[in-house]
Amino acid sequence: IPALVHDVFTNGIAYLRMIFEIQDMPEELLPYLGVYKGCLGLLNTSNYQYGDLYNEINLVTGGMSVVNNNYANIHDVNKYRLTMEVKAKVLYENVEKAVALMQEILMTSDFTDTKRLQEIIAEGRSRTQSQMMSAGHSVAVGRVASYGSVSGEIGELISGVPFYRLLCELDDHFDAKKEDLIEKLQEIAKFICRKENLMVDYVGTEEGMEKLENCVERFAEGLYSCSVKKESFVPVISVKNEGFMTSGQVQYVCRGGNFKKKGLDYTGSLRALKVMMGYEYLWNNVRVKGGAYGCMCGFGKSGECYFVSYRDPNLGKTVEIFEKAAENIRMFEADERTMTQYIIGAVSDLDIPMNPAALGLFSLSAYMTGVTQEMLQKERDELLVTTEEDIRGLAEYIDAFVSENHL
Repeated sequence: IPALVHDVFTNGIAYLRMIFEIQDMPEELLPYLGVYKGCLGLLNTSNYQYGDLYNEINLVTGGMSVVNNNYANIHDVNKYRLTMEVKAKVLYENVEKAVALMQEILMTSDFTDTKRLQEIIAEGRSRTQSQMMSAGHSVAVGRVASYGSVSGEIGELISGVPFYRLLCELDDHFDAKKEDLIEKLQEIAKFICRKENLMVDYVGTEEGMEKLENCVERFAEGLYSCSVKKESFVPVISVKNEGFMTSGQVQYVCRGGNFKKKGLDYTGSLRALKVMMGYEYLWNNVRVKGGAYGCMCGFGKSGECYFVSYRDPNLGKTVEIFEKAAENIRMFEADERTMTQYIIGAVSDLDIPMNPAALGLFSLSAYMTGVTQEMLQKERDELLVTTEEDIRGLAEYIDAFVSENHL
């Protein structure tokens, strides 16, 4: 069983993830992955009613939850690693109890309790709708990413607009769909919770690792071993250029694309550009003059990039501002003091102090996406020598995506 170990002093706390990599899941099951994840820990199990299970988790651990992660490969956005992860923080002496609870949840959750299942679906729908309404910028960025990459489309399918629509459909027609839903959730459990899919991620010292090694093998042997149907599924991606209506009186406007598809490589100078855009061009035009609550931009190592506004009353004007960004950057001028401020602002993002849990997650993400220490150093070196001429040269990165996709 592969184990990714981050040897960090944690004062006796183990930060633990049981990671199941999801490969070749049938197309009909994939949209239900978010529903399955949302049910775990909220259903009755063999030894606990769900209320007692909640109390036991809080007695034994400092928190336990299940998440889906989609790690896009930085070299190819059409490659990704999709996972379901059961994570917990727990004192070393309770590691074995925590792993046993993980197994209890994964292997004995009762998906046939339709009354409870309907409650979870309704709660999930309400929560997802609230999150989408309050964080429309994140919804827009995720939707735009799905226009240009397989990784983005998979992420949208399991946690974006299609996922919300699935929750609405299940909630509105639960009685008609409950038997099919139960069958799909049981199939997903057998597909994911298997020894060959398992990887362990651990943050802590050798003392806690020794306790973990004693119980992981038992955990793995208790997983499903029955045969399952595998199916290679590659979603079809397309530019949709769409909008979604809500009852709100403001918009979240996004333009995005991928500069690597235009033959451009990632450079650390893009971090300085992000700071400059956030405090100067986008801020002054979208926030100060346009009246939006906020505006953001991002340039990813995989090439995915975006401009987005937050609670924006002026859709048309904001789109025009996005479209004129490259022209503005070509005329960029700044003295050495100003450039130093932009660089310091960018370095502050690189050097955010991290607690052990955050450090472990950063390292895990780097491992899963293909980021190396050499890449991080190269990015830092490029950032530190960024000049105003370098910033002007980045206008072609804006041209590479700002004319492509919008939402």
